[in-house]
Amino acid sequence: MEKKSDTVRKLVASGDYRKALSIVKGFRLGISKEDLGQMKRAHECFTNPGFYQSLGKDVDLEIAEGIKILKVLYGPEEVA
Repeated sequence: MEKKSDTVRKLVASGDYRKALSIVKGFRLGISKEDLGQMKRAHECFTNPGFYQSLGKDVDLEIAEGIKILKVLYGPEEVA
C-alpha cells in the first residue's frame, strides 16, 4: 500500500502541484505550521481564487509560494 507522502512525491515529480497540494493540506505531522498554512492557502487559491483576490491577496504569488514549499519538502532528492 502506497503512503500518501509517496503519492505526493510522484505528483510533484510529474508537475501536478494542484493535486499534490490537495493531499498535503490534510497532513499534520512533520511540517511546520507556517509551511502547512502556506500550502493550504495555495490549494485554496487554486480552488477559490476570487475569494483571495477579494481579500487583496496576490493569488499567483500565494500559489507560487505553496509550490515552492511543496518542492522543498517533497521534490526529488538530490544525490551528492
